[in-house]
Amino acid sequence: MNYLTGHYQMFLKALQRSHASLLSTLMMFLVIGVTFILPSISFLVVQNLKSISETIQHESQISIFLKKDTSSDVKNKIEKELKNRSEINSFHFVKKEEAWPKLQKSMGFNDTNNGLSENPLPDAFFISPNTVNPNKIVDLKSFIEKLDGVDQVVVDTGWVKKLNSVLHLANKAILLASVLLASMLAVVIGNTIRLQMTSHHEEIELSKLIGATNQFIRRPFLYSGFIYGLGGGLTAAIALKLIVIFLNQTVIEVEALYGAQFSIIDLKPLEYLFIVGGSILIAVAASFISINQSIKKF
Repeated sequence: MNYLTGHYQMFLKALQRSHASLLSTLMMFLVIGVTFILPSISFLVVQNLKSISETIQHESQISIFLKKDTSSDVKNKIEKELKNRSEINSFHFVKKEEAWPKLQKSMGFNDTNNGLSENPLPDAFFISPNTVNPNKIVDLKSFIEKLDGVDQVVVDTGWVKKLNSVLHLANKAILLASVLLASMLAVVIGNTIRLQMTSHHEEIELSKLIGATNQFIRRPFLYSGFIYGLGGGLTAAIALKLIVIFLNQTVIEVEALYGAQFSIIDLKPLEYLFIVGGSILIAVAASFISINQSIKKF
């Protein structure tokens, strides 16, 4: 009980110090909040871009060319199998008799000057998948190739690979920026705690003279770091939540103009908790290092 009482008293002491220098404390909350909200917004943007990309429909991304003289029953079976695949958003069937005249017209040919005695095109299905996941598309292609009557499957995955590469690069850039910002934040918090200890230099020296341990001296300053981290993390989380709400209100105007349904995807509660927890962890760690260095000098 005495142990818990001691911690409670040190926490109250840290609160009193924070309240005594309220402006500095609020400024520290703001610095930490802005530092965390910058990578958080970037991560939110990437997550929304990923979500949007998965809803983009690309006509004829997957082309299925059938073998010649494929029966109607086989075509119907293929159509039935395609309908049962969750990865497929839509598809349509094009008869070779319909495709050939269109191709001739687009190339400026006709039946007298094309040099061909018969229609060389096969019947074909053209698929628009509802996913940009390369693995799912490859699995879908493998499934289609095994169907009876299928001669060749052509997948246009170039744009998929480019999009995923850009999103992957963006995630790496956010991670690097987060590490750099966290390092800068640790330095700022460490210097702030060091200044606090300097301003209480006489109190610390007196405590050591009467036998106070380093752990006892360290405790209130660690709680100060905890308060900074908690306040800064909550500032970032609340600000980010308000930004998402504001953007979703603005999106309503876009929906009215373009007739499309869209909303900004918010972070999950666990991700908000990660922001607050990460802020506390960095603040306490930076405070601990700074306190130990200052105690050695004292």
